[in-house]
Amino acid sequence: MNINRITSYIDYLKNDCSLSVSVHFSKEAFASLPNEIFLALLPYNSHNNPYCMAIKREKHHMCIQSQRELRKSLTPDCSFCRTCFAGVSEYICPVCKNKNVIGFVAVSGYRGENASGALMLHLNDGPCPKEFCDTVIFPLALMLEHLFIEYGENETDEYNQILQFLNEYHTNISIPDLAKHFGRSTSFISHLFKGRSGMSFSAYCNELKLSDAEKLLRTTDIPITQIALDAGFCDTSYFISLFRKRFGETPLRYRKTIQKRA
Repeated sequence: MNINRITSYIDYLKNDCSLSVSVHFSKEAFASLPNEIFLALLPYNSHNNPYCMAIKREKHHMCIQSQRELRKSLTPDCSFCRTCFAGVSEYICPVCKNKNVIGFVAVSGYRGENASGALMLHLNDGPCPKEFCDTVIFPLALMLEHLFIEYGENETDEYNQILQFLNEYHTNISIPDLAKHFGRSTSFISHLFKGRSGMSFSAYCNELKLSDAEKLLRTTDIPITQIALDAGFCDTSYFISLFRKRFGETPLRYRKTIQKRA
């Protein structure tokens, strides 16, 4: 199974079908993939609409627990729509390997009854389109199943497990939090991360936060100070400084440049 076909199909669903698609797997299954395939799928392993980003910043422990409970409840060949604890309605399609559920594909971003706050305006008003999702998501789940059957037999890589976790919960996480989650010491996590990534834990998380902020600048009209907060930066001036170093201009000028191009 060609990983480029899978990522191209996800991009098609996101860009042409306007579906907020993400893929989620158990940490053992995901980290058993070859590194190049793991890294290709990693950007799609997170809900990254503005509402969910803000929820994860404030209540990431509840998000982690919610996903654990969801994975335990999944059964093969049974897609459904549900509303998560934060009031987001989403479509769920299990991904299996040898008839065992190893993860799921989610189509998220629909406003449920319990959604609240100003950022809920960035959720879709309409109901979760289960019938349409059944049609277009099942082929993706099948491709992912074949991918894991073909490649998912490597020894689990703990570093990749850490990357998977950070990809989704980087907005408000610390090394002690990470150490507790993986049952390791803080020094072990710090040395492993520095040795494998070549950068500090905080620098890596800042890169992920800047990518989140860049997307919010491109796709929303949220004020710069709110974007800094939602991306996980407590200091707006620090955020602006890091953003300028990464993208070559301030967030405000970057947004104006994008708008002119559009």
